[in-house]
Amino acid sequence: MTLKKTLLCGFLITCVAGSAMAQPPRSAPPPTGEAPPEMPSGRTVGQAVFFSPSGEVFKALLKDPYPVALWFAGADTDKDGALSPDEFLADALRFFAIVDRDGKGVITSQDNTFYETELAPEITGFSPLVAQPKNPRPSDESDKTAAANRYVKSVQGAAQFSLINEPQPIRAADANFDYRITTEEWTRATTQRFRLLDANKDGKLTLDELPKTPLQKGLEQRATEREKEQKKKGGLFGGW
Repeated sequence: MTLKKTLLCGFLITCVAGSAMAQPPRSAPPPTGEAPPEMPSGRTVGQAVFFSPSGEVFKALLKDPYPVALWFAGADTDKDGALSPDEFLADALRFFAIVDRDGKGVITSQDNTFYETELAPEITGFSPLVAQPKNPRPSDESDKTAAANRYVKSVQGAAQFSLINEPQPIRAADANFDYRITTEEWTRATTQRFRLLDANKDGKLTLDELPKTPLQKGLEQRATEREKEQKKKGGLFGGW
């Protein structure tokens, strides 16, 4: 082989290798109910994001209803408009099986890393539409009570997009802090989550009684502000 051919082959190999390295890693298939794949994962701008109580991610275009409805419709298997404790648990165990990649009934630390990087990358970001609490500064620094209340916990992780203030729903189920979540721990956490969401204690959950997520509130506030701006423009230029 001549020197010219050798250099040409080397150049082609380098180009192919560089192209392969530039490709994004393939992620796992999106969970049932997740929005179309054309919306980039890991981003919260330009799309509505919802984390189910178990931590499963659902997405929708901003023009569509907030994706809590996608999760609810899938979990409501008998289609009676309400979630029973059994339906709530069945939905949670379904997602547990997705995160538990080897099917041994335990979510390991490695499984959790896969969850954070592949299934729910939005958990590491911050949405600009989520209102964060203000941190009041006490006027009297000697007031220990005021100083203790000086710092207010920010809304972060999955809590931005969830019905429950849990920044990391998978880790929140780790009752003994051994970095392993068993089906027993998951079931107990799911039962607690159902009781927390069942505000009227009637043993079922309806879509209307569920609280709004911080992002959902932010989206509604932005829509209201835009509507006011449109009315203002109409008053200025529409002959009012």
